Formats: sequence, structure tokens, C-alpha cells
Amino acid sequence: MSARIDRERQVIYSDSQLEIRPLGLKEAPALYDAVHYSEAAISEWESWCTPGYSLADAKSFLQRSIEQWSMQGAYDFNIVARATGQVIGSVAINQISHLNQLGNLGYWIRSSYTGRGLAALAARAAAGFAFAKVGLTRLEIVAQTGNLRSQRVAEKTGATFECVARNRLTYHGQARDAKVFSLIPADMGI
Repeated sequence: MSARIDRERQVIYSDSQLEIRPLGLKEAPALYDAVHYSEAAISEWESWCTPGYSLADAKSFLQRSIEQWSMQGAYDFNIVARATGQVIGSVAINQISHLNQLGNLGYWIRSSYTGRGLAALAARAAAGFAFAKVGLTRLEIVAQTGNLRSQRVAEKTGATFECVARNRLTYHGQARDAKVFSLIPADMGI
């Protein structure tokens, strides 16, 4: 298992316009706004995003995120506009197996910011964090077979397509096939 990583000081990417970092509980309204604004696009592929998603859901997610970070079970980051504090998207390393040194890499982008390369930027930053700080040696990007945008992001990130895995994901209680992509440190020059 890797050493504890200080969540509060963990910025994995920063430039003059963007910062990719964990959110604090006080930023729940900004997260709620981003999810609510992008609900139609996110909910097509993610069961957690429903028309009933609320500010309380955003707060609960951030609380679980803080708890998972302290247990080294998941690492959630958000893309934040530096000037406004607006949440532009999210990237996460989750479903971590420290025994096997692997985890899943997931992402979503606010609908008004898609098509700008931000998901691939965030995914690469999170992968670098997972390999260099957490000590993982494999990340999987698992996308429903119909989720072409997510698959394109995986390819732009440098991930290798490995297979179509039958019944790999559950979406609203129904098993779905998914494409599995992998990233290893060598893919990123680490």
C-alpha cells in the first residue's frame, strides 16, 4: 500500500485557466451545478446521475470522497476554472486493488466544455498521479460499448484497447457489455 497522500494540498494539474484538484465540502454547490447542467449527457452512461440528483447528493459524494481518500480506496479530482470556481468536470481513480496495484480511471466533462480535450488532459494527470504517488501499475478505463466519446478519450489518453468484456458494467440494474482499455506507466513514459 502506498504512503498517505495529503488530500488538501493535492493539485495534479494547474495552468492560468484550470486547476485539477480535490473539492472541499464547501464546493458542493459548484459540483451540483456542473452535474445538474450536464445531467442529460452524464445520465446516458452513469446510473448515479439521475434527474433527482440534488445538492445533498453532491455533499454526500464529497464526504465519501474524503473518506475514500483517507482509506486509500479512491482519489477524486475535479477540473475547476480558476477565475470563477466553476466545476468543469471530474476525474477519478477508484475500485483500487492495492494487492494487484490496479484501479479504474473514470471521467466526465460539463456539457458546455466537451470537445476541448479536457477529459484526456484530466485523465493523463490522474494517471500520472496514480502511477507516481499511489504506486499503481495498471489503470483500466471501462466504457459501455455505445459510449463512443469515452472511448475516444481513452484513445487520446494513450490507453490500449484490450477487449469487449461481456456484462462488465451494471447500468440501472442491467448488465452491460463494455470496452476495456488499459494504461500502464510505460504508456506515459513513467
